[in-house]
Amino acid sequence: MDEVQQRAEGVSYAPSPPEEFCGREEEREQVSAILSRAGEHGQAVMISGPPGIGKSSLLTWFAYEVQERPGGLESPVLRGEVFDLPGMIFSAFRDLLKDLRRSAASARFGDALGTEGMKEAIRYADDVFEKYAAPVEPVGLLSKTGEEIIGIFARSPEVGYDRVYQAFEELLRELGGLMEGTGRVAAVLLDDVHLASSLDRRLLRDLMHDLPPGILLAFTCRTEGAADPGYVSMQEGIRNLGFPEVTLSGMQRHEIQEMGERRFGLSIGDAAADLLEDTSDDPFSLMACFNTLRHRDLAPSVGNIADVLAGAEDPAGLAFATLPGSGRAWAEELCVLNPPFPVPVMACMLDLQGAGVTLMMDRMQESGIFRRLPGGDYAFAHPLLQEHCRRGLTADARAAFNAHAADCFESSMHRLSGRLHVLLSLACHFFNAREYGKAADLNLELGVRFYHREDYDTALVLTQRAIVSAEHLGDGALLAAAQQQRDLVRQKITGPVRAVQ
Repeated sequence: MDEVQQRAEGVSYAPSPPEEFCGREEEREQVSAILSRAGEHGQAVMISGPPGIGKSSLLTWFAYEVQERPGGLESPVLRGEVFDLPGMIFSAFRDLLKDLRRSAASARFGDALGTEGMKEAIRYADDVFEKYAAPVEPVGLLSKTGEEIIGIFARSPEVGYDRVYQAFEELLRELGGLMEGTGRVAAVLLDDVHLASSLDRRLLRDLMHDLPPGILLAFTCRTEGAADPGYVSMQEGIRNLGFPEVTLSGMQRHEIQEMGERRFGLSIGDAAADLLEDTSDDPFSLMACFNTLRHRDLAPSVGNIADVLAGAEDPAGLAFATLPGSGRAWAEELCVLNPPFPVPVMACMLDLQGAGVTLMMDRMQESGIFRRLPGGDYAFAHPLLQEHCRRGLTADARAAFNAHAADCFESSMHRLSGRLHVLLSLACHFFNAREYGKAADLNLELGVRFYHREDYDTALVLTQRAIVSAEHLGDGALLAAAQQQRDLVRQKITGPVRAVQ
């Protein structure tokens, strides 16, 4: 990927660094006003808008304002991100715990957060989350491959949702109490909540009912599709509690000009800015256009901008058009993975070893298409990039890449720490690789486990895969068992238990 290194000046599609954040003055004022009230009464806010509109960038700016801005609050910020892998229950909340533990051990916040009460609240909440996830984490997975994984699961501990809620609610109360009288407010930030499981969303809504003083909870939701259950459920939750929704829309002319100048060094004239405001006013589309202008060494004239936009199938396609063939090949193969991407799995899929792995990680960030996550794993810099890659795969290529991914997860198990992520990834990759023998049993077994954990949305996805797999295998007994399980899940989804969540 030498070509990628030569074009390292391209601006990354990851959330904007706070010092380069442009526009959104009204929205920033709204969020700042909410923050000012959180010291006296706990507050919550949902940042919403269509994909590519800048929700994550606004959350990143807000984190800087709370913790890093000179002369600001210098308050602790806890941040978690939800990824599109059904079944990762409470994973983002566990990320929040990791952030809190790091803050409590730091020189900066240790005096305020390093109390014995805080440490005990963190330990207790972490233990509860660990036990809650245990029923869907396999015992002895490291020594198993293929069919041997099936049915090897931990015994279910007696930890229900109520204990999870109580543990995290007590944690926030302890945290809020430590903020009292200090002038600080602890910000709890969650990104892409529309992707969260129904249990995660339930926990989030329940926590908002009684947020303690000193706590501000901010989260983002994509609004694509009016019937999206994640967005709709969270919108209803904040409205019922009287909390605000900050909705982002397209950028205005002066904001587009500011973005061109500050992030790309481009002087955008009024006519060109008007054209962009009418046709490509979301930050993701603007970045794709500006990166392309720089890559082709074109002036940001109306004609050049019109030509760039006319030659693109969509903004993500425009972003990939500036990559060399080797960079696109990497993106195509890795797009079947469920983020976060473990480095050993990526290296296996790209057939890299030793120094080649280090070089891979460097080149990924230089490309602007990928980003490194806090834990050391990777993801596409923006979900729209991965979605574009997946749509472009042929059916045969999709099956082949998924088969390769399954092999890489199996061969890398001894190096991976996220057992649940491994198991759910295998269930997905086996199915999409058309390896129905492995997919049927694993997806059905997982479906049963998530059914008992009351994550009925995930249980239905997994059970439907088992049904399709059994049909391909012609296994009548397995098909009947999967259909019976599907009916049980549907009853829960439509029944009174669902209505109270």
